[in-house]
Amino acid sequence: MYDRLPLDKLPGIYLPDFVSKKTDMLEAANMFKEAIDKIAIRMGMEPEWETLIKTYQDYQGDGSNSNKVIAVGFEAGPFDWGVSYSLGAYPKSYNPMKNPNDWYLECYYGFDVLFTPHDFEGAKEYNTIKIKNVDPTVTVGNYVIKEVV
Repeated sequence: MYDRLPLDKLPGIYLPDFVSKKTDMLEAANMFKEAIDKIAIRMGMEPEWETLIKTYQDYQGDGSNSNKVIAVGFEAGPFDWGVSYSLGAYPKSYNPMKNPNDWYLECYYGFDVLFTPHDFEGAKEYNTIKIKNVDPTVTVGNYVIKEVV
């Protein structure tokens, strides 16, 4: 367990390396989801209740038709962790100024990151797939993302 967590950052452990080599966007989103799952467990939480991965379309549920953006969230994580991470708080994990990928990160709320393609028009499309139903009232943690073929 942690004695003290930074108020605006994830703990620096388990974070994937998106800097030293190019990583496919779906693979990167899954790697990041795995990392925040491990962080949630280490913080004494259960990832199936506290973390999520969905297309932006399914994440927002506001009529957005964007199935080219992948949202990864950890609402119970440190305050505004998504802002600090997407702006490069861990430059050995993600550095927006030295990004070899064809995607970048932004956030919608402070507790998420959105994997967003640079070339939105030519980007792959994805579907959110429900994998299990822990409890019908739970809206996080029970999904995987698949590429539309």
